[in-house]
Amino acid sequence: MPTPAEHGTAHAWSWHHAGLVVDDLDRATQFYREALGFEIEFLVRDMDDQFQRTVGVPGVVCDLAQLIAPSSATRVELIEVRGVPEGLDPRLPVHVGVGHGAYQVRDLEASIAGLVASGGAQLGEIVQFAEGRAVYCWSAAGTVVELEEAE
Repeated sequence: MPTPAEHGTAHAWSWHHAGLVVDDLDRATQFYREALGFEIEFLVRDMDDQFQRTVGVPGVVCDLAQLIAPSSATRVELIEVRGVPEGLDPRLPVHVGVGHGAYQVRDLEASIAGLVASGGAQLGEIVQFAEGRAVYCWSAAGTVVELEEAE
């Protein structure tokens, strides 16, 4: 199988998922499953250190579910966040309704540099997950982009 081409200054080779902060993960997951036919790909409860470092907000904890549509392999990530301090930037991906787009890249540092060169900025730390390293960034438009290192 040929290696997918990289695109843009961030060298993204694949869109992976859309993420959305929700007020109740169980209710949101049930809705996506019943109303839209999604299936749970994985579920994590009480993620603290990794999430805090990724979003750059100490003290927050999240429950996270990644769901997949069997008809198209479209993924949606639903995140319920607890312990959000008052007065944070409302664009941060800890507030209900805030979303992000996640893109797969091969060289995370080079992709961050390319995103920054296009007017973006790194939001949190690069964090190691079971699936690989990831980082949240600001786009030049003030939206959140997640870069995931994957082969």
